[in-house]
Amino acid sequence: MTIEEQPLSSTSGSELSLSDRWDRIHFHFFPVREVQSFLSKWGNLSVAHTRPEIVEVADGLINNLEPEFTLKNNLIIGVRNKNDQPVEASCLRRVNSGERQTGKEECKRGHVLQDCRTAYYLGVKAKHYGHFLLDTLCRAWAWEECGHGAVPVIQVSPIKKIPQSIYAQIPNLMERIEIVLAPTRYDNVIVPSPAFVIGQGAHIQFKAMCERIAERSDSSTGPMTEQPLYLSRAGLGAEAKRHFPDELQLEGFLEREGFRIVRPEALPFAEQVALFNSHKWIVAPQGSACHTRLFSRRPVNLLVLTSTLKPNYILCDLLCEGASHYGKVLTTLDFETGPNSRLKRPVKSHNENLLALLKQFGLVRETAVFPDSPADAVTPSIRSTPCWSAPQK
Repeated sequence: MTIEEQPLSSTSGSELSLSDRWDRIHFHFFPVREVQSFLSKWGNLSVAHTRPEIVEVADGLINNLEPEFTLKNNLIIGVRNKNDQPVEASCLRRVNSGERQTGKEECKRGHVLQDCRTAYYLGVKAKHYGHFLLDTLCRAWAWEECGHGAVPVIQVSPIKKIPQSIYAQIPNLMERIEIVLAPTRYDNVIVPSPAFVIGQGAHIQFKAMCERIAERSDSSTGPMTEQPLYLSRAGLGAEAKRHFPDELQLEGFLEREGFRIVRPEALPFAEQVALFNSHKWIVAPQGSACHTRLFSRRPVNLLVLTSTLKPNYILCDLLCEGASHYGKVLTTLDFETGPNSRLKRPVKSHNENLLALLKQFGLVRETAVFPDSPADAVTPSIRSTPCWSAPQK
């Protein structure tokens, strides 16, 4: 069975909600109550066609922040005005709440440097791939328009290799970025509102910027391939979150079924972009690698192997073309914590349910069985595969 790809549709309004795109988001093997609970909290996720706000702040203050300050901090203030009040457009919130969240107290400021230049505020940090895309890169959308003559600044170092590769595809940006090393008051600060707001919504300007980046970094213009792609997390090791002990076995099975297996963290950014612009079907455990879909310029179908639903993955899907399928085929195992141990949540897969999905979408042979499955195991049929999709209005 194949999935008909639905292009992004246009409406007369300024926003497209999750329910308006019901036919592109599908949840498999999730209890109805769990999906309903998810939608009751996150069902207002939307894609806006309106332009994000750009604020200019005279005598704007940007503090230097230590990486530890940003951990588990619900509110991070990026820029303060001449009266030392937070500039709302610069704030980073890690929660979805109508009430103002109180963050950790900022580091005590010593001597404040004076800088006569205009700064373009890029955001907090450029380290972890997923957080970089959704928290930081989302402020670069206005750089080509209003960054001329400004110095782009980030509050926390370092800028890792992949973020450097991404920024390098935005003209005159990477080579000019400065890290704020001490509290600095600039003559003027340009503060672009984020084009992706965690747990709330996104703007089409973010996707447009990602596609421009993809066009500059990806030289692939060939036809899309029918060969399915699997994005593996096996190379991250046992210390990684959501470690999947049986993933090597899954890799072997998928490879025998014709899949291409890749470990994204081992590839240059341009090659990752090329993959998302050449494969019609991509299968992946839920993780930051799924966000590279933002750089797809063609319809791509994504099957996410997961144990839970997370709103920002859905929000990324709403920006992209192609169908998105979330299969609850992973279960979190018991884990231990201690003063000298790192919190880990290993997962195991429900092979029968996973195999049913792969067969449903025509990604493996109808006769395929996992190596540890009984020879006479009965795989649920397409019609009996539990699947929930938002009702059509």
